[in-house]
Amino acid sequence: MQKLVSTAVTAVVVLTLGACASSRNVADDAAVRELQEYIDNIDAYEDFDVTAYVDPPPVVTANVDHDVPPELMTGTVEGGSRKLVTVQGFRIQVHSSLDKEGAVAAEERAKAWWRTIRPEEKPASLKRADLPLYLKYAQPYYRVRVGNFATREDAEVALQLIQQRFPRAFIAVDRVTVLQ
Repeated sequence: MQKLVSTAVTAVVVLTLGACASSRNVADDAAVRELQEYIDNIDAYEDFDVTAYVDPPPVVTANVDHDVPPELMTGTVEGGSRKLVTVQGFRIQVHSSLDKEGAVAAEERAKAWWRTIRPEEKPASLKRADLPLYLKYAQPYYRVRVGNFATREDAEVALQLIQQRFPRAFIAVDRVTVLQ
């Protein structure tokens, strides 16, 4: 008797699930057909004309003035013979501390000092209006480094000037972006 009941229950479950599955497909097919009919006849429902809302091109009214050299804007120099590349190079470390506030203060002191240097006193590798400064965290220290030098010789020339203000400054190996 139990075997007959379990067989009957199994049959009812299978028939119920089968009936639900087939009705769901019919409903889905009807919805797909209705959507396709709407898409095919969209012009009957929509009358929005986008041509009346074409945006005119923006009018440039301001000249952008910046101090970035044109070769850096394009990434090349002298007709494309030189390019910006990232290489293993050198920077000059002027400060290292455990706290971020001390490093930020050192960065500000370096910026202020750089503004007092006359252009003719600046080394060729640092002939820029702004000093390229980098504040980086490498556990557990915050480090303030200056410059992007491809060669150690360029870094040593700049180090002589920087050590006048930051006597404990030294050359550090770092990844730098330079023109080559």
